[in-house]
Amino acid sequence: MNFLKTNYKNIIYSLLILGVGFGVGYYMKKKPSSKFASEAPVAEWKTAILKDTEGKSVRPSELSGNLFVVYFGFSHCPDMCPMALNDIENAFTSLKEDTENITPVFITIDPERDTPEVLRKYISRFPGKELVALTGGKDQIGELQKGFGVFSQKNQIPQGNGEYGMDHTLFIYLVDRTGNILRAYPTGIKGEELAKEIRELL
Repeated sequence: MNFLKTNYKNIIYSLLILGVGFGVGYYMKKKPSSKFASEAPVAEWKTAILKDTEGKSVRPSELSGNLFVVYFGFSHCPDMCPMALNDIENAFTSLKEDTENITPVFITIDPERDTPEVLRKYISRFPGKELVALTGGKDQIGELQKGFGVFSQKNQIPQGNGEYGMDHTLFIYLVDRTGNILRAYPTGIKGEELAKEIRELL
């Protein structure tokens, strides 16, 4: 819960003023901060009870692996979420056999639409290393987001017949089993560079 607490307002402000791109254009011009880390474990990593793509209840900390590549997004995302997942996939391709104890995790910020079945179909678009997708109750997802300092809000689509998008924080997190955020990178980091950063933690 304390992660990014002192900088949370600044992060939200930066995201809001960057508009539809939500920070990507700005962050891609900067070198990712590879030494970015939380001061304490995210408690919700152990306490949140979510659902996997089979509808089974699971706590993130109970997933297999010792290192987790975590991204918060939603299946209806037209661009940024697929970009991030492709970057993660490319990183795993570069790491090859070194990914044995690393698990990529996609956590929805849109549980209203992202049911286990929807997420199961969504992650099938990303072949290679098996991607774990998690959904759950709105409150559980919200508390986990707060723990990571992840901001999100609905964005009605003009002439979208009730459809909506989701503005959200665009970071890829490297997390250990106890919930420590070891490093974080903006969407747009190249797979090869992400792989290099991950190797430093192995």
